[in-house]
Amino acid sequence: MTPAGVTRRDAIIGYASAFAAAACYGSLAVIGRHIVHDGIAPPLVANAFATVLGTIVLAAIFQGHIRADYKLRPPWQGWLFVSLAGVASTWGVTFWFLALNEAPAVLVAPLSSIYPLFSVLMALVFLRGVERVTLRTVIGAALIVAGVALVTIGME
Repeated sequence: MTPAGVTRRDAIIGYASAFAAAACYGSLAVIGRHIVHDGIAPPLVANAFATVLGTIVLAAIFQGHIRADYKLRPPWQGWLFVSLAGVASTWGVTFWFLALNEAPAVLVAPLSSIYPLFSVLMALVFLRGVERVTLRTVIGAALIVAGVALVTIGME
């Protein structure tokens, strides 16, 4: 199913990117647990190195895009939202490493997967008129939370 106004090619790229993100986050759970559990680095140090290294790699890959976007002189609100996204991402990864230090990856990964619930709630508040939250979306987010609850209960 392709949302209105989105080409089939864009939808395929979007779905493939989402799948790639899921694969990367799944790998991060295993690698992160190994890092913090085996004493390679404490959670906050692991997060700092991951964030700095990720920033350097992304800046090197997308330097042309960064220069072009900077020349457009985005409004201050754009910088505010980019900064807020960065802060949210940094805190998310920080809590991720802290959780992996205390709990098994097979528990942390599904539990952190309830983020769609927060995304739907925040979209209702902050993206009115930009995105439409349907009953199907709410039901889907609820099913994700139910699935995580089943996995969590099964771990005990």
